[in-house]
Amino acid sequence: MNWKNELKRTLGEDKVREDYEHRLLFSKDSSDASAVVPEVVIHPESEEDVSEALRLLYRYGIPLTPRGSGTSLSGGSVPALGGAVMVFDRMNRIKEIDPDDLTAVVESGVITGDLHRAVEKEGMFYPPDPASLESCTLGGNVAENAGGPRALKYGTTKHYVLEITFYSSQGDRITVGKRTKKWVVGYDLPSLMVGSEGTLGVITEIALRLLPRPPKRYTLLLAFGDEVTASRTVSNMIRRGLLPSALEFVDHKCLEAVGEKVAPFLPKGTGSFLLVEYDGFGPEFERQLEITYDVASKNGLLDMFVAEDEVTRRKLWEARRGVLPALESLGFLIRHEDVVVPRSRIPDLVEYTSVVEKETGMRLASFGHAGDGNIHVNILYKKGQEEGVARAVEMVVQKVWELGGTSAGEHGVGILKKKFMKRELDPLAYELLKAIKGTFDPKGILNPHIMFDD
Repeated sequence: MNWKNELKRTLGEDKVREDYEHRLLFSKDSSDASAVVPEVVIHPESEEDVSEALRLLYRYGIPLTPRGSGTSLSGGSVPALGGAVMVFDRMNRIKEIDPDDLTAVVESGVITGDLHRAVEKEGMFYPPDPASLESCTLGGNVAENAGGPRALKYGTTKHYVLEITFYSSQGDRITVGKRTKKWVVGYDLPSLMVGSEGTLGVITEIALRLLPRPPKRYTLLLAFGDEVTASRTVSNMIRRGLLPSALEFVDHKCLEAVGEKVAPFLPKGTGSFLLVEYDGFGPEFERQLEITYDVASKNGLLDMFVAEDEVTRRKLWEARRGVLPALESLGFLIRHEDVVVPRSRIPDLVEYTSVVEKETGMRLASFGHAGDGNIHVNILYKKGQEEGVARAVEMVVQKVWELGGTSAGEHGVGILKKKFMKRELDPLAYELLKAIKGTFDPKGILNPHIMFDD
């Protein structure tokens, strides 16, 4: 009996799919990484299914790619060597929400937006909010250490993970961490698993930290004539002591792509805008608005629009979250780079993108979480322009390193950025990471060719 037939016999044929159309569906993610069609797609319904599948795959040495909703923008859920893909769409239960201890326990396949709505009904708040929150899964968020607009004030996924249950490549169940506010017993293995991109184990259950839901919120749209004045305003706001829950930047190309959605709120001549949101409990909001207006006015502000109601606020955020889909609708292929630079160097990076355009002939469109320096530089291209794309990416990353930044902020390393990971890290640190990978996954079957440039 071959391994695929044995897998079907062990788990049940309804959980192991071999038909080509189904396998093709799970061969690619949201990046432009080359697709590799897996040999089977596994849909576990329980931890027992995960364990049994791993034990069998380990015995045969079959590569396994764990997958949430495939929203990775770095090629993190592409099965680089084929083998098996394990999809967690059937393990999607919110198992517990505890208002007393401010915790939630979820299975890996829970959609992030579903958790947001569930905890907010109970007066609580789960801050991480990636743009794909209505489709991405919490298991995928943990694997990539996803962030989002609210990372400026509240941090990323790693700041909310208390406990993780995962299965080793051999199929053994391991739980790390504790569902308590403080915990220092042993090495911080939960943090090691966060951002591991499926290379160390298969995550099945996560205990997450929640916060009380802030009762007040103000959302502002700041219009500027160009990207440099808009981006310069970001560090000036932080210097004045402002700490928005979100501080988003959009350049003129992205503005053109979502123009109809934001046109009613922007004056003529707008070439870039910042979307700013404050939340909290105290009476400090009026003062924050005054300071924001004062800082922005000194940097060429054209106008400041304040959302007066929830409907308008949602329209503004729909426009911001719709930037990437709007760019994709233009008919280009897109390489997504989520670089990070110190806030004060954002204007330098923004200006440099025009240099990249002139030297490569590529079209670059930038937006992102300016409050924490995380700018999504998107390279728009057509088939046959891959060489220009590679050169543009190299130029952007080299500039980011010169500015004291990093090549990846929240989209993970995946396939597309692993060469930069090797060059960015201290050589000994890189070898240490490989040694850790070897300890967790001695046969190298968990998401092989992801992260490491081998």
